[in-house]
Amino acid sequence: MKEQTHNEILKHYTELYEKYGVNPASLGWPKGRQNIRFKIITEVGNLSNSKILDIGCGFGDLYSFIKKKRIKTKYTGIDINKKFIEVAKQKHPLTRFFVRDIEERKFREKFDWVFAVGTTNKAGSYRYVEDLLTEMFRIAKKGIAMDFMSTYVDFRRKGSSHFSPERIFKIGKKLSKRVVIRHDYLPFEFCVYVYKQEQLTKNQTYVDF
Repeated sequence: MKEQTHNEILKHYTELYEKYGVNPASLGWPKGRQNIRFKIITEVGNLSNSKILDIGCGFGDLYSFIKKKRIKTKYTGIDINKKFIEVAKQKHPLTRFFVRDIEERKFREKFDWVFAVGTTNKAGSYRYVEDLLTEMFRIAKKGIAMDFMSTYVDFRRKGSSHFSPERIFKIGKKLSKRVVIRHDYLPFEFCVYVYKQEQLTKNQTYVDF
């Protein structure tokens, strides 16, 4: 991500935080949509006893959602916004949260699942998305999931970024033969799943999730 774009995004969410405080609105999310997005992201596969990396974790609300579902995971959250990470650490003092830009500091560590929820709402370029998905896929053992605002809309909010499901599917297919587009849960949003395991074993007729 270009430094100018990085600073603009950081400034945007800091201003929202100063206005709304510890609230999904500070992440630019309309009321009621957060848990819907979390539900879809976590339906990517079996999360039990897995290592998860949450990119753009905000206040750590995805971890709260997973914990409420009583799914045992080893969770790590990262965000470029220091204020968000401070809140996340206060809410979940025993969980790993870091101020980190995944593009600037790449992980050596591997995770079973790598998620990015709401990270593209303000960072609108296909090059950025492809670079991020590629890096997510590199450090994932099982798969990745990322959501977007769709180009199939009646209107676009000023400053928001919308993406074509077809183009995101093509990016996913560069990474794996197993790609899923979920455009069924909210009218103007979608999610992509990209899976690591893509080969059938001798006795399989399908690949397990």
